[in-house]
Amino acid sequence: MFNRLSTICWVTLIAGLALLTTRPLLAAGADTIRDTVVMAAVGDDPQRHLNAMKPLAEYVGSKLAKLGIENVDILIAQNRDQLVRLLRDGRVDWVTETAYSAAVLEETGAAEILLRKWKHGVASYHSMLFVHRDSAIASATGLQGKKLAFQHPGSTTGYFVPRSELEKNGFRMVELRSVRHTPLPEAVNYIFSGSEYNSALWVHKGLVDAAVLSNLDWQNETLVPTVVKSDLRVLYTSAPIPRALEMVRSSLDPRIKAAIREALLNAAADPDASAALTAYHGTLKFDELDRASIDVLAQIRDSLNSRRIAREPAP
Repeated sequence: MFNRLSTICWVTLIAGLALLTTRPLLAAGADTIRDTVVMAAVGDDPQRHLNAMKPLAEYVGSKLAKLGIENVDILIAQNRDQLVRLLRDGRVDWVTETAYSAAVLEETGAAEILLRKWKHGVASYHSMLFVHRDSAIASATGLQGKKLAFQHPGSTTGYFVPRSELEKNGFRMVELRSVRHTPLPEAVNYIFSGSEYNSALWVHKGLVDAAVLSNLDWQNETLVPTVVKSDLRVLYTSAPIPRALEMVRSSLDPRIKAAIREALLNAAADPDASAALTAYHGTLKFDELDRASIDVLAQIRDSLNSRRIAREPAP
């Protein structure tokens, strides 16, 4: 029988060393049934993550008891690179990621996609590229020689997908260090705004010529106030992108993978899982990837592969 949820393990880097709790989680590279499964996230607020993850960890843990699983530990990594190392070392078994981060983890071979997560009740979302309503820019071609604001380098909808679309269509991308810098005429010149609000405000004030947000951010009055949105015009909307993805360690025992998958797929129909799903970022349910999700993930993988090849030295 599932006994308890172990104390949260907050992974921190001090002098280049990863510090874990004194109790060993599991052997590196372990691929046999153990008594512990480790659920992880990346972030700088461990208590917030613990509050969101603990109920679902307990629920899924109860379904894994038949395999001899006694504990589900929760571990918080500081960044994606650290998470990759933990996955490769067999110290993490199960994570939730955005589409871009999921593709990056897949590319490392450390993790594989299990299911789609309906985060905050939403299965998918879109990238939206917008300009000032008075802008002469009528299509993506008009972005050449202009300034484009992305959100931050880790954003799926606010950076990676729209940049990949532009690169796929042959545009050269050049990063500017400041909105005050002169854009190159032969490139799409981009800068990171740091927040959804800044992206919208910069276009509104004419600091940049265009910006990108998700449709969910666009609809959020706090992030894009009506007074700002009234001065903006949507130029492009991407294909649907999965809102979030559940992943498991590639080398995890197939029996544990199957059991986690079954528990998540059945959770929406189980009254005992209701509170856990609500706590877990307002999850409505977990399901299989649809065709659109598969296609956009393939696009992200292709873009990642193209960039990797571009970085490799010539033979």
